[in-house]
Parts: sequence; C-alpha cells; structure tokens
Amino acid sequence: MPTALKQESELIKVKQYLTDRKGYKVAAVIDMDEFNRLAMLLETIPPSERWLYKNKAALKSVHKGLKEAAQGKISKLYIKEL
Repeated sequence: MPTALKQESELIKVKQYLTDRKGYKVAAVIDMDEFNRLAMLLETIPPSERWLYKNKAALKSVHKGLKEAAQGKISKLYIKEL
C-alpha cells in the first residue's frame, strides 16, 4: 500500500473551499499546476488498490488495522475458520 504524504511541500495547495448552505466543504479550488501534480500522484496508485481509496469504510478499517499492528495488537488468523 502506498505511504501517505508526510512533507508539507507535497500537500495539495488549496486556494479556496466551496461550501454548501450548512458550511460543509463540498469542493476545492486549486491551480492547474496543482491539479496536474495531483493527477500524476494518483497515477502512482496501482489499479488493484484504487478501489480502497474510493471506499472510505474500507480505508478507515485498513488504517485502524495498521495502527493496531504497529502497536503490537495482532492475532493469528486461521484461514480455515473464515
């Protein structure tokens, strides 16, 4: 799984957020250079993994599992019991 961007210089620079009537962010305005850079970054994600980034519940579960594993909270998986 690709690692998350950590350096501030690699973050997407947003010029302005567009909000709905309740104040929730619904879109972001970025420069075309930023858009092109974002498109290039997204192309580095293998097609077999792109679905994960579209499924917020699955991505949240993976993040939780990785965090627990890093803390040593792991257990043996018995495939035959699945």
